[in-house]
Amino acid sequence: MKTDNLRNFTVRFLESALRRVESTAKPFYGGRLSTGEAIRRLAEERLDEIENSSPQESTHQALLRLVGAWRSGQVLSLSDLQWLAQAVNDAYQRCRRDFVAKDLLVANVGAFGDAVRAATRGKAKGIEPEEQYFLKNLGTAKDIDAKTLPEYVDKWASRLADRPSPSQAEFASRNLLTYLRDEEFGNEAQLAKTLAQYVPGLLQVAIRGHWEAQRVPLIERAKGTSPDATRDMRPITVGNVRLIPEARHDGIVATLEMTARESRVFVRNFVELEELTEITRLASLGIESGAGSFEWLIGDGEPKAYTLSCDRARWALDAKDFESLAQCLESLYREPWMIALVERLRYVYGRI
Repeated sequence: MKTDNLRNFTVRFLESALRRVESTAKPFYGGRLSTGEAIRRLAEERLDEIENSSPQESTHQALLRLVGAWRSGQVLSLSDLQWLAQAVNDAYQRCRRDFVAKDLLVANVGAFGDAVRAATRGKAKGIEPEEQYFLKNLGTAKDIDAKTLPEYVDKWASRLADRPSPSQAEFASRNLLTYLRDEEFGNEAQLAKTLAQYVPGLLQVAIRGHWEAQRVPLIERAKGTSPDATRDMRPITVGNVRLIPEARHDGIVATLEMTARESRVFVRNFVELEELTEITRLASLGIESGAGSFEWLIGDGEPKAYTLSCDRARWALDAKDFESLAQCLESLYREPWMIALVERLRYVYGRI
């Protein structure tokens, strides 16, 4: 870890400026400081003033810039990677799901492992006492036999459960954030190139965190485009369930009609659709789970009874109607236009 040491630096001042320091600054700070110490404090305070008065880039602007840079093939700077690591950790802290995506958490931890390799040039000689902080953040029920920190990280990722908890992701993602912030890298440009492969995953989590905080998609609407304009797509009907998707310039909404019950489930945005589809797939395997707005509850009897719960209402389905609903959602995600849309929306609503 790097430390913020003092460093000698020689600079010339006009005698008139020095007299002003001695007559004004030194008495202001108590009169006991040396002239050099008074100059140092003046410089630090002025830097703080400049930084605090400078216009700050919003999260929305920063993410748009980083997505644009990534898509154009640019390698992000270390400062941008530090910002991104912080945004990812913030996103995991705000996550309201029962679980997070394994592949995105593995990418975050993989970036940390490669950052350690870059700093040590692949010549780590063992797990140092100060590196115990990183092991505690990873936390595991079983001991991992590893000679170096990168080796420990690799083995941890290989043993990660299919559905990690948000808490587990929050702690694990602290490692990349802390390491990029506090470690010294001899070649920052090479580090940035090494971590470039992880940027897509980091961006997706950061964008979802932005959505959860602001409920604003990461998109710049084209001039003359109405935010409410929709385009009806082909409905999908299976049994007593009918799925009616509507494409929008900023995503997709949908209606699930339970024709036998004359009731409807409204899916208000891409995030809700994605989460409903994911937990429905798990419910098909007998796994109760919740993600954001929706939750599936499965009855104990035979045949199975399913209850879809959200903050707006509850829908009770028998096994046959539940299977029809699951098939409708699966069919939607096999549509060619939907496949292309999902790929684009990963960087509008993110994923976590």
